[in-house]
Amino acid sequence: MHKIIQGPKVTWIDIQNPTQEDIDFLKENNGFHPLVLDELIPPAWRTKVEAFPSYLFFISYFAAWSKEHKHTRPREIDVIVGKNILVTCHYNSIVPLKALFDACNLYEDKRREYMSQGGGLLLFHAMDAMRQNTLIKIDRISKKLHHIEEQIFLGHERQMLQEISYAKADIINFWRIVHPQGEILESLQKQGKDFFGPDLDPYFSRLLGDWSQSRNTLETFKESIEALEATNNSLLAEKTNEIVKVLTIVSASVLPLTLLAGLFGMNTEHTPLMGMPGDFWILVGVMVLGVFLLVAYFKHKKWL
Repeated sequence: MHKIIQGPKVTWIDIQNPTQEDIDFLKENNGFHPLVLDELIPPAWRTKVEAFPSYLFFISYFAAWSKEHKHTRPREIDVIVGKNILVTCHYNSIVPLKALFDACNLYEDKRREYMSQGGGLLLFHAMDAMRQNTLIKIDRISKKLHHIEEQIFLGHERQMLQEISYAKADIINFWRIVHPQGEILESLQKQGKDFFGPDLDPYFSRLLGDWSQSRNTLETFKESIEALEATNNSLLAEKTNEIVKVLTIVSASVLPLTLLAGLFGMNTEHTPLMGMPGDFWILVGVMVLGVFLLVAYFKHKKWL
């Protein structure tokens, strides 16, 4: 289904869940190349940039948070942009893009602000809205990493195992979405002068700079979550080793008691001490002495 906004100098056509009717509409009314229109259906799985005499076509992805899977997932957006037209095509709702479209559709002042200087500037505002939304998600990941770090050193290593897994998947998926966008933004910066004039060069340079910063931040996050995972595993292993150590010492201490109980529990005729006055307390004393000697030996070896 497609929606159209007619601005002062640019027409914005937004298509969600494109059908063949939408493709036929673009073909009949705008004269886009058939190869470009063929790219709109079905969904693609890679970024792409193509330049034509009167417009640019590119396939990009928007990072969207999935509550169900608890990590970031890609949402494709196909863009055709010329001096007087912008076509955005996507299969899922993209919140910042929808917010900008609705603002231009509902408010005359917003329509004049965003759609009075041609398709290039409108494209910048659309991509800048998605960039700002991306920065919010990056900030959320940063807060999540700080939370994980605090919980690790508060002694909640086991509870953080799942949280680290979710955060790691989120960062990796986010990086996979953001990293390929560099090719698109570099093409916009280089070819933007030819399509839209030199006045828009600072706008696309800003998008490229912000992309570079986001990519570097995500790479730092990747290193951070790996370091936190290694630290968490080390602390968890240390706790496990301490538990195993205590259990081993307890088992070793009980072993002589079990041995003595087994020996004196045998029903033999000449068992030592059996029948003597206070034989029970003598055996208990021997057992306690054995445990004491074992503990003293463990301390001498610095095992305790």
